[in-house]
Amino acid sequence: MSSTATSTAHNKPNSGVQKLTNRTKKMRFPRRVKQFLQQQEDTGYSDDQFVMPRSNSIPWKSIILAFTLLIIGVVGITIGALLKVGILNSPEWLDKGTPLLIIGSLCFIPGAYHVALAYYAYKEYDGYSFSLIPDLDD
Repeated sequence: MSSTATSTAHNKPNSGVQKLTNRTKKMRFPRRVKQFLQQQEDTGYSDDQFVMPRSNSIPWKSIILAFTLLIIGVVGITIGALLKVGILNSPEWLDKGTPLLIIGSLCFIPGAYHVALAYYAYKEYDGYSFSLIPDLDD
């Protein structure tokens, strides 16, 4: 009984490529079959593609720039909002509320993003490293 169990186990294909090989043996065009099987075996990916390089250097210039952009953005958004609401109502500043909001937003968004990346990399969260922050020394 064990001999029939082992013989049936050897007859069963183990992988999808072997199943395709067995299925395509009956096809009439052997060159096409061979090309098809080669395409099925080669996925085009290697495991080394998905390994992130470990970088121990901290890009201090980029982090300082990110904090500067964050501070400029917060100040610009705050002053622009105060001008638009009317709390700051100096006649020479009344028309500068919208540009300050726009420039403040343009500074705040990348600054907050890169400061968050630096924080997560410092705390060593999964998927975050200092290599994600562009280095200004390059």
